[in-house]
Amino acid sequence: MAPDQKPDDQKCVFVIFNPVSGQTDPEQRKKIISDTLAEHGYTCQFIATSKEEGARELAKKALDEGVDLLAVSGGDGTVMETMAALVGTDIPVAVLPAGTGNLLSVNLGIPMTVPEAVDVALSGDIYELDLARYDLDGSGAGEGRYFAIMGGIGLDARVIADADREAKKKLGVLAYFVAAIKNLPRRRSRVEIHLDDKPPLLQRVKTVLIANMGKITGGLEAVPTASPNDGRLDVAIMRTETLGQWLRLLGFALMGRAQDDPSYSVHQARRVSIRTTFPEPVEFDGEEVGRVRDLTVEVVPKAVRVLVPPGAPAAEDAQGPPAAQARERARRRFVAPTLLALAVLAGVWAWRRKR
Repeated sequence: MAPDQKPDDQKCVFVIFNPVSGQTDPEQRKKIISDTLAEHGYTCQFIATSKEEGARELAKKALDEGVDLLAVSGGDGTVMETMAALVGTDIPVAVLPAGTGNLLSVNLGIPMTVPEAVDVALSGDIYELDLARYDLDGSGAGEGRYFAIMGGIGLDARVIADADREAKKKLGVLAYFVAAIKNLPRRRSRVEIHLDDKPPLLQRVKTVLIANMGKITGGLEAVPTASPNDGRLDVAIMRTETLGQWLRLLGFALMGRAQDDPSYSVHQARRVSIRTTFPEPVEFDGEEVGRVRDLTVEVVPKAVRVLVPPGAPAAEDAQGPPAAQARERARRRFVAPTLLALAVLAGVWAWRRKR
């Protein structure tokens, strides 16, 4: 919204819009956004991304026009491009989820439906979010290349690459699970990991995750210790190889205790460097970016401002250790279904006794 552009009764929200995100019709998505904003007394101006002009370039143009709020309707990649343009500014971003995974929204507790997300955009709380800046050639952390949720080298990047846009259109989030099963038989890779100024870790790994936030597809707590505003990155090293080990890790993750699995270890650092023996695929926030042998990532504390609902999971993390919050969320997820199942069984038992 440009403060010197329109009177209060003609307030306008600028929406960076990715027309190819997700599985819904883009025109229908536009209508829902504009209708919902109109109910709050706002108009909106859509700025559509294209092959020639991405979200980052469009966000910079919007900033030049003097906006004081940017909304973005797209997947995590579109949101991250927008955020990259906002680093170093005080302009907040409102996320209107429209992708397949929407992991940023999952981690921050931003609603998935447009009307509720618009409510957050107009009246949510400001959350100061860390970002991670990365470099792919080993020369040091690169300027202007960021991710918000999680990056990875190895198996997870292969899964992202195989779960392409066509697969996601057909299968939705199941595309990720199909790709994971396909890639599980691959052998572990040898890596050298440097965490700040500590001695290097030499490991054979299936994948290494560098997390600013801990939840992945389906809300699974892959890195329960990660907090998006603690000024640190969580580095999860997975040595998991056999099917039994993967099932065990999945069980721990469902309980919010992935870090307790013996084939999984977590370290924290402000700066992480990884070198591999052979080029390995890399992904950031669900976008596969190629194969590298050297990767450097460092945290940028409180890099951007995001609108979140009051009492969102991000705010919960600030009230206690992230790992403890993850266990509590897992407990809440299991309690309601368990109680429901017990109630149904009790009802069936009582009904059969009366017969």
